[in-house]
Amino acid sequence: MARPHDDPAGDLTASFDETMTVDSGREGSAVVRAASARGAALGVGLPARYEDLGVIAAGSFGEVRRVRDTLLERTIALKLMRAQHATEPHLRRRFLVEARITAGLQHPGIVALYDRGELPDGRLWFTMKEVRGRTLRAAIDELHACSGPDGFGATATGWTFRRLVDAFARVAQAVAYAHSRGVVHRDLKPENLMVGEFGEVLVMDWGLARRVDAADPDERGSSGPQGGAVAEGLTRHGDVLGTPAYMPPEQACGDTALHGPASDVYALGAVLYCLLTGQPPYRGAGGGEILAALLAGPPAPVIEAARGGPPAPAELCAVVERAMRREIAERYPSAEALAADVLAWLDGVRRREQAMAALDQARSLGPEIAASRVKAAEAEARARSLQAELRPFDAVEKKRPAWAQEDEAARMGRAAALAEARWLEAVHGALSLDPDLPEAHAMLADHHRARLVEAELGHRDEDAARAEEMLRIHDRGRHAAFLRGDGALTLVTEPPGAEVIVERFVLRDRRLVPVRERALGPTPLVEVPLQRGSYLLRLRAPGRAEVRYPVLIDRDGRWDGRAPGEERSRPIELPAEGELGPDDVYVPAGWCWIGGDPEAADGLPRRRLWVDGFVLRRFPVTAVEYIDFLNHLVSSGREAEALAACPRAQLGLSEDGDDLALLRGPEGLFSLPPDRKGLCWRPDWPMVLVDWHASTAYARWLSERTGLPWRLPNEVEREKAARGADGRLLPWGNHVDSTFACVVDTSEGEPAREGVDGHPCDESPYGVRGLAGNTRDWCINVWKHEGPLVEGGRLRLDAAAPEDPDFRAIKGGAWASAMTYSRAAARFGGRPDVRRPVVGLRVARAMATSSGRGTMT
Repeated sequence: MARPHDDPAGDLTASFDETMTVDSGREGSAVVRAASARGAALGVGLPARYEDLGVIAAGSFGEVRRVRDTLLERTIALKLMRAQHATEPHLRRRFLVEARITAGLQHPGIVALYDRGELPDGRLWFTMKEVRGRTLRAAIDELHACSGPDGFGATATGWTFRRLVDAFARVAQAVAYAHSRGVVHRDLKPENLMVGEFGEVLVMDWGLARRVDAADPDERGSSGPQGGAVAEGLTRHGDVLGTPAYMPPEQACGDTALHGPASDVYALGAVLYCLLTGQPPYRGAGGGEILAALLAGPPAPVIEAARGGPPAPAELCAVVERAMRREIAERYPSAEALAADVLAWLDGVRRREQAMAALDQARSLGPEIAASRVKAAEAEARARSLQAELRPFDAVEKKRPAWAQEDEAARMGRAAALAEARWLEAVHGALSLDPDLPEAHAMLADHHRARLVEAELGHRDEDAARAEEMLRIHDRGRHAAFLRGDGALTLVTEPPGAEVIVERFVLRDRRLVPVRERALGPTPLVEVPLQRGSYLLRLRAPGRAEVRYPVLIDRDGRWDGRAPGEERSRPIELPAEGELGPDDVYVPAGWCWIGGDPEAADGLPRRRLWVDGFVLRRFPVTAVEYIDFLNHLVSSGREAEALAACPRAQLGLSEDGDDLALLRGPEGLFSLPPDRKGLCWRPDWPMVLVDWHASTAYARWLSERTGLPWRLPNEVEREKAARGADGRLLPWGNHVDSTFACVVDTSEGEPAREGVDGHPCDESPYGVRGLAGNTRDWCINVWKHEGPLVEGGRLRLDAAAPEDPDFRAIKGGAWASAMTYSRAAARFGGRPDVRRPVVGLRVARAMATSSGRGTMT
């Protein structure tokens, strides 16, 4: 390799450093061609064994020629002194020292020396393996030319950043071997390191090498860097030896007594600096300027020098920093220790690459999982659409298309589950290769966060605890706010200035009980911090009825009361005193969770909906209230309407042929009958054995008497009234227990209805009673498989037409059924003209608002 005289590293070496190589990179220059012509003119006169094939490289004191060894029939390189220097003792000694040192270093990373001798004219020579390849500097330049701020690229010749670091590690190992043999190189730089055509990595140019335990008579002590040779770019022997851009301070000072393995360690750090940044640690217009910068040192940190180019790995920056410490004692203790740190980084990179390959396999499953879930949802939607057109008594042939879609949804759900299992296996496989792989932990954290949300919404406490712990294990900080559970509340009222008392729902004796925490101050409230949880807010203002307003603060969530499509929080209307009756319960407008309970009969899928404010009666309509309705009709001359609305026994239960469930007196007025087998009545028991038509007739009559728009509730309204904002499974919480409601196994005696205030624990967050037991309620809407009408995430009231014979929705638990049918998400249906001893009625009405944004009536 010929070294150009304008070497940017500031070469101050005066040695036989012509490398026995064929450089396929940028160093193939005019210098070589000129030297070849000169050698041909002078006549080389090689030993007879060697056939001259021409000059490879040339320098000031010698040249390197390609020769053919006729004895062993191989092409090798021969290094030869120039004739004009053949008689200079110090140059002859240096040449012989280089030959002896190189010959004594038997290592794959050091070129093997084959033979040496002297020509008749006194020129010394030795032969070596010819290396075909390029310098490490050429590979570094090519790598940085195709890289940028986003990272290192790959060169056209196949060199990557990791491959070059691997090559550097092998250089360090070769230098460590030389140190173990008592030899230091003293001129390590990218131009003296070769990467062969077949992946070989070789440390070249041992012309300045010395044995640590042997003094060199040509090195005359520490004459310092101020000699005139420095200004000329070359040095006298014994002064500054090496290349300033890569040499350590002790070498720059010319103190040869300090030259040792630590000097090579510093130079190795400088070579790695160049690999990371694309430039030497020190630069300047010439050797003297570079030497001055070195003495002033240290160089710019690697991260700073690499700015604008590919980011340098922090671990390798630390290697450079330690290797290039100015104090010898602070550097790596050996080149072997430096190589070990670089190899450890490479091992991590290799494992990371393998782990990333496993992670790529996991990512490739993402589209399959998503597609399967989409197909499952589409098939389920088609099934619901088909089922909406079916009647329970339809023939099997008519139901088969819906069943086929259900089967398809189940099949695609299984496919998604299996693909997700493979996804998890691949991600965990990546972590088995690289336990600290951030990308894998991030993917698992996202996965477990989604599972945690699902489990908490579904009130599956064990699953939620498991998912939360897994999220904590894999999160690296991105989900910290989510895990803390902090959220915020924004609340606006009409009128403003309402006092807000916050009560947190706490589990006590299997029930969620509101426990006062503190006052939040007057409304409006903006981004008030609240920890994750379910709360009951009590809103109080002078001249206004107290309002119970449940809210759910999600993890890292915001509750702001904004309706769909609205940018501002919807004010909570505070009813004026006297606006609500003693048993009227106000359910303010807001969000709620419906469905999502897999154990609820005919339950809907989980969905978050906005439901406008409404009023619901605290209790179902009692027997005495219903009799008052019937008698008012009779007294008003509407006896036919009263008879049509009168509760009647179910088919087959009448003992005397009269199916009226109530007694009639001489004036045609109704009253409670005496107890008889299978049917008992008490004034405060809920009315039953009325059909949907009779129930809507009662609501109309009540509207006429009060001037308020009473009606039957929509099934979603009733579900919201039962579950509040947190989507609880039952009005009192998530624990299914017959103690808290009037159901079939509530007591040891025969099941029966009870008074409407008989089970005070069967009370919802809003204060509505009896939503899980005693009697079910007729709802205003037609029962549809897909549920009531929802537009844009908002419930739309769609009252069934009286003449519509389709099934009507029925909600709630009952005295004659098991607790499993009392779940708030359970749905039932019945013909509008069918009467049941477990079905009664409850009335609701819209809440008038000062803003004019009331619900449909």
